[in-house]
Amino acid sequence: MRSVLAGAGLVLFLLVSGLVAQQATASRYLVTWVGDADGADSDFLAVLDVAPGSKTFGQTLNTVPAGERGTVPHHTEHDFTPGHPLFANGFAGNRTFRFDLHDPLHPALLGAVSAVPGLAFPHTFTRLPNGNILATMQARGPDLEPPGGLAEFRDDGTAVRWASAVNDVDPGARPYSLVVLPAEDRVIVSTGRMQRPAGFAAASALDHPGFTIQLWRLSDLRLLKTVALVAPPGSRANIERNPYELRRTGAGEIFLSTGSGGLYRLSGLEADTFQAELVFDFGSGAYLPVVVGRYWIQAVSALRRVVALDVSNPKKPFEISRVQFDERQAPHWLALDESSHRIVVANASAESEARLWMLRMDPTSGLLSVDDTFHDPGNDRRPGVSFEREQWPHGKTGRGVPHGSVFIQ
Repeated sequence: MRSVLAGAGLVLFLLVSGLVAQQATASRYLVTWVGDADGADSDFLAVLDVAPGSKTFGQTLNTVPAGERGTVPHHTEHDFTPGHPLFANGFAGNRTFRFDLHDPLHPALLGAVSAVPGLAFPHTFTRLPNGNILATMQARGPDLEPPGGLAEFRDDGTAVRWASAVNDVDPGARPYSLVVLPAEDRVIVSTGRMQRPAGFAAASALDHPGFTIQLWRLSDLRLLKTVALVAPPGSRANIERNPYELRRTGAGEIFLSTGSGGLYRLSGLEADTFQAELVFDFGSGAYLPVVVGRYWIQAVSALRRVVALDVSNPKKPFEISRVQFDERQAPHWLALDESSHRIVVANASAESEARLWMLRMDPTSGLLSVDDTFHDPGNDRRPGVSFEREQWPHGKTGRGVPHGSVFIQ
């Protein structure tokens, strides 16, 4: 009996030690880029306490208005780089803002990013080894007409170089997301189309859901190859449409999820070998993913779920777990806290509930679960933090719609 109790004590000690270690290393803050729902007041950046065990866990600690309204806050950078500002785009307003987060409790607006000659509507941002930001640009001008391109920005918001995505395969290419491969001197770009904001007339016949991926050279931003995605016989109709998010796994595999629910494996980093193969069907539109070890975790908005795939065999991924949400949710944005393997979930649009959820992810088993400790103060019965509120630190501006979010240590 003594040995059994000793063994149980050891297990308990290890569990408690693991929890303490997680709390010690977990990110302290989450910053979320928020749209004012009725467009009457400024869009803003919110800072939440996400430190496990904190007395203010789940609470909004501060906000900073962007000074503009109706921009429809969309993507921020996916990861925060200390010592640099955070870039955040208000897509409908063709505006990208920079925020100083060196003191997360007192965020500061640094101003907007400058215009790029011949390109407009930034979408996705990735930090380069030189500290600059490389951004996808969805259009060539303020009327939202394609093609778009790529642009590199300094921290002060000035553009240092840019290039068009014009090509012979799809003249209407709209760069959407990207994965930067510095060691290989390559950038891979997807060309899905953003939803056309209200107030923009339909463009020409060039304006369509994307269907291509592009291979670029990083050193001189030269477009090397544009390849059309192909759906094999028997696939769901249009599964290749709207190629959205690209990520590279720790094993070096590159995958692409489409807005129509396909998962493609990409290979070949030369113009004559660059290709993509459909390897999984999520069943409906797939939006932002995060990667933890051998697991690809995907938001599947229309089906109201977040799904974890095991991609250790990159040609045959399989589902390992999922979290299913209720009918008011439409999971879209995911952000990973690498130190604690927590994942924040934001809904797709103003039509969904204005709410942030937190998931836990077991990096060994791949199992996903809802973190029910992340909830509004005084309401421990329903997980998640609501943005359906009137009062914020910057004033009584009403319901906010959170989207791009990122953890900060």
